[in-house]
Amino acid sequence: MNEFAKVERQEGTNSAPESLHPFSGTAPRFFVFGPAPHGFDREQLQASLHAPYDAIILNRPVGAAEFEDAVAAAADPALPVADLAGNTHLRRDFTGDALDPGCPDAVLKHFSPIWKRLAAFPYRSPDMGAEEMLILRLAYSRAAPISAVLDPAARGLVRYPLLGARADLRGELENLAEYGLLRRSHFMRTHGCRKCDSARLHAYEACPSCGSSDLQDEAIVHHYRCGGQEAESHFTSGHRLICPKCHEELRHYGVDYDKPGHVVSCRACGAANSEPDPAFICLDCAAVTASGDLSQKDWYHYDLTEEGLQALQTNHLPLLDIAAYVNGRSRVFSLRDFLLLVSEGMRIMRRFERPFALGRIAISNLEELRETRSVTEISLAFRQAVDTILDGMHDCDFVGADGAAAILIGFPETTAAQAEIALARLRAKVAEAVPLSFAIETSADEGENILDFLVRKENELADE
Repeated sequence: MNEFAKVERQEGTNSAPESLHPFSGTAPRFFVFGPAPHGFDREQLQASLHAPYDAIILNRPVGAAEFEDAVAAAADPALPVADLAGNTHLRRDFTGDALDPGCPDAVLKHFSPIWKRLAAFPYRSPDMGAEEMLILRLAYSRAAPISAVLDPAARGLVRYPLLGARADLRGELENLAEYGLLRRSHFMRTHGCRKCDSARLHAYEACPSCGSSDLQDEAIVHHYRCGGQEAESHFTSGHRLICPKCHEELRHYGVDYDKPGHVVSCRACGAANSEPDPAFICLDCAAVTASGDLSQKDWYHYDLTEEGLQALQTNHLPLLDIAAYVNGRSRVFSLRDFLLLVSEGMRIMRRFERPFALGRIAISNLEELRETRSVTEISLAFRQAVDTILDGMHDCDFVGADGAAAILIGFPETTAAQAEIALARLRAKVAEAVPLSFAIETSADEGENILDFLVRKENELADE
């Protein structure tokens, strides 16, 4: 149970600053972790995730999982967060002291512009890319870049305070940057363990022969008379220097011998080398990785672009991937299941001598369009094209995605010639319905050509 729920309401009235919420024109409501903070109107505080709230107050240490539960239960997952208990690992917009009498005023002053910017784009659950859309919403509502910082507690050594503890969102950030919705600026390159990819590494010098770190720097001694040259420890005999080659005692520096350089000697195996090898031991899994085997990862700061703002306005993530638009639709199957259905169609064709055709529709000019059109504009047209294709199919046809820009269609009881006619009809419908000039390529096969296709695709799946 939330600790605030255990706190009995005290007598008297707490004076809270007057502030109206831009969404509703009423006083904002706060979900509170921990005891009720001083100075807030208790009518605005609540402990239930089932009642509506506009912001979160952290008044005790809060775990990442329970924080994410509270965010997920909110009407808007980008709602602002006030931290009064030092929860440095969580997303937070305001930090303060719960005993500070000015804290309520400061919270409302800090949250007011965030609420106003969120109100500009009322939250609607996106049909795809929820994590990416939340990232864009956070960047816009805070009017701030998504900045990276070094954090020794993070396995990757880098985190994004605006995103909280979610280090696994780096992939989503990069996807948004690839689509032009965020603009990158370089922050840091980290190196990772070959075993677990953690960037928390300790660097040390290792013996090239045995890998030990038990090394010592020694002077090289050169005996003029016999030309013997070894590490100084090989000459040392008590307090004297004895040449290990001719066994003559060396008495006078500059007359009998000199020291032309230094060498690194390993106490573990006795090997001497001019330079040790850099090595890295992982602080998380203890695996040792040579410098040449380290993985590399570039980290960036990110700024919202105009196209990112457009994606927020339309509540549409511009994904140029057919799978994102067909998955979950009726008669649409994963590639693996699609191949099984094709195999069954071929079995029926051979056993009962019934026709079966395999069609393919591909959009081939997406990259060219990106040079002149915004990715959001292309994506909306791309989705419209996919919808047009799926709506124009017969009930017995079935579909699978083939890469990012192609659809496979199984045509039961259909010859290749008939399938070509159906594909031409779909191509014409797309050209009529979609405002952009997509270059659409179609093909249809039957018989042995389908068998060759099955073998090729099954090999591709086996290699994944």
